[in-house]
Amino acid sequence: MSTFSLKKPFGFRLSAASDYYANFTPGSGMAAAALDRLTLAFRLDGTFAPVAVALHERKDDLLVELAGNADQGAVSKQLARILGFDADARAWFELGESDLVVGELQREFPGFLSAAKSSPYDAAIWAVISPRMNQQQAARIKLSLARELGDALELNGKTHFVFPSPERLRALERFPSLSEEKVARLRGVAQAAIDGLLDADRLRELGEARALSELQNLRGVGPWAASHIYFRGAAPCDGLPIAEPRILHGLASAYRLRSPSLAAFQRIAAGWRPFRLWVCVLLMRHLAATTAWFAPGLGEERARAGRALLRGTPPAA
Repeated sequence: MSTFSLKKPFGFRLSAASDYYANFTPGSGMAAAALDRLTLAFRLDGTFAPVAVALHERKDDLLVELAGNADQGAVSKQLARILGFDADARAWFELGESDLVVGELQREFPGFLSAAKSSPYDAAIWAVISPRMNQQQAARIKLSLARELGDALELNGKTHFVFPSPERLRALERFPSLSEEKVARLRGVAQAAIDGLLDADRLRELGEARALSELQNLRGVGPWAASHIYFRGAAPCDGLPIAEPRILHGLASAYRLRSPSLAAFQRIAAGWRPFRLWVCVLLMRHLAATTAWFAPGLGEERARAGRALLRGTPPAA
């Protein structure tokens, strides 16, 4: 184990990030939150080496304990993307002063910047496993794959299982509770990762439109899955996911609007630049605390939005 430090961004609280991951079912196996630390286990960008890190908050910085044979600079860069350290935190909180609703959302989750999946590879795994099953079942399958085919790292007296590398996943032929088609899609994700198509920097450089279009060339990846891989995996701080209807529901709740249209969403979101995605993450968190999170018809809304995006036309409200 080695240690290094990260400068703590303005306004950031480690407890806020820990609270997010403690309740983040899609991140099962990636994060373990405790009162005094946040532990993340993931594959390193580029090399896919397994790493586990434990973050401890100090006065002006974060102490990072690292398990795994990985370059500290590469780990720091990936942590910055995951936790939102690669943007101007002061500008983020200034947005909350100019947009009163964004300010309310920031106060609802004090000390929180943003939080994402560890990589587009990790996000793609969830996008393949989770459809047509509840999140808890999908999380159990992901954890089982990590335990049976992944790597085990010891950190602070606990074993952390890291999801299988693309090379190992590419050889998968079958797995309990996964259909043959989902296994084939996982192999496709693995090959895309090996080929560099899921590199976070590359997807960011492509830009939102090109990245979303290219990701849909992967087997079984439609508009929602492509959106999840790009926005939650590559994790740009600016961008506007329109394939996830819960964001629109969150907008309605936070801004006290009745059935806002996509056009209204885009108009309001224009004022959030360059933090549109960060605001969307807060809208999802805000909605998750209400009964509207379980509103009926979500699946059909996603399907309707996906069909509209494939046609190149905006989905109806």
